[in-house]
Amino acid sequence: MNIYEHFDKLTDNWRGKNSLYLSWIENSPFVSESNASVAFSAQGKFLKIEYDWIYEGKKQDGLILLGTDTKSVLIKAFWIDSWHMSDKLLISEGIKEADESVNLKGFYQVPDHPDWGWRTVIESENETLFKITMYNVTPEGTEDLAVEAIYERR
Repeated sequence: MNIYEHFDKLTDNWRGKNSLYLSWIENSPFVSESNASVAFSAQGKFLKIEYDWIYEGKKQDGLILLGTDTKSVLIKAFWIDSWHMSDKLLISEGIKEADESVNLKGFYQVPDHPDWGWRTVIESENETLFKITMYNVTPEGTEDLAVEAIYERR
């Protein structure tokens, strides 16, 4: 069984809320409206999640592209986001959990420090709701909630 057998029911347009958690700022989280589109790409071989959100009045957007080899349980993802990643691309990998969620982890560089981690969980309990949760992970392994986006079918 691959990820598509579970997430194919999510192909649609979605509306929801994006919460950005900045632990170093007192009035965090910053909550904004968010739209998402979930679709297959490359003749159904990849699942893409495109989304937008707003920070300090400026529209931001991002893309998560998921793929897996049908002979492997390993899922790979590419993530770009206009605010979080700037002009960088984050590569993550992980697995589909028993509850059908996708749990991914990648790493990014911090100048003059060891690499930090970024964990992304994509989950859907039913056909009318899905959620993306992202965690910033220190080099020591401590996780802080960074993003929580909850979407409902339009």
